[in-house]
Amino acid sequence: MQSVCGGYSLAEEDRGAPEQREPEAGTYAGRLGRRLEALERRQRQLEPRTPLELLTTYELKQVLDLSWRARVLPNGEVRSPWVFQEATPEEWEAMERWKSVWGEPLDHLEAAEELLDRMGQAHGWRSREAAEAALLLERLEMPEESSWFVGKMAEAVVNFYAELKEHAREPDHPKVRAAIRRLNRLKHMDRATSQEASGGGLAPDEEDQTVDSEEPLREPQQPGSGWPRKYAG
Repeated sequence: MQSVCGGYSLAEEDRGAPEQREPEAGTYAGRLGRRLEALERRQRQLEPRTPLELLTTYELKQVLDLSWRARVLPNGEVRSPWVFQEATPEEWEAMERWKSVWGEPLDHLEAAEELLDRMGQAHGWRSREAAEAALLLERLEMPEESSWFVGKMAEAVVNFYAELKEHAREPDHPKVRAAIRRLNRLKHMDRATSQEASGGGLAPDEEDQTVDSEEPLREPQQPGSGWPRKYAG
C-alpha cells in the first residue's frame, strides 16, 4: 500500500529483510530490533551502510519535520497531506535529496532512526539531543499511544543505547541486560495498563540497575530542529 503526497510515496512494505518493519508480536522493528536480536544471539552487530548517510543532519531534520507535521503514520498513510503542499522551497529541496538517495517508497521511520543514531553518537546517549530524537522516533512509530507511554519508551531506548555504549565489551553486563528487560516489559505492556499507569512510573524490576537520563525527556519545541507540542497528538 502506498500513500502519495506532493509527488512522493510512502509505503508500508519493507525494502528487504534488513529494513523489515513488520516484527513478530512482542519484538522490535528496524535498527533497534536487529541490535537486540544480535545481542540475544551473542553475535556482533555489523551495521550496514545506508544511503541516508548522504543526507546532512539538517536535511534529515527538515524531512522529519515535514513527516511529523503531515502526520505520516507507520504504514505510510498521510493524515494531513496539505502540509507537503505548503512546504517551503528549502523543505522541498530536502525532500528531493531524500528521494534521490533513498528512492521510493520513502521510509520516515528509518530516517528517524538515522537521526537518533547521529544525535547519540555526536552528543552522547544521555544528551538532550538524543532524548529529543528518541521522542520523535517513538511518536512516529506509535502515533496513537499516550504521551506517557511514548515518553517511557523513548527513555528506555536511549538508556539501552547508553548502557550498550558504556559496556561495549560486556554485552552481558547487568546494566545492559536490565536495559533490555526494561524494553521488553514496555513492549509487552498492555495498552490499557499503560493508560492507567500514566500517573506513575513503570513497575520496578528488582534486578534493574539502570539510571534514567540526567534530564527528563521533553517534546522538542523548535521547528526545523524539533517538533512543536501542538502536533504531539
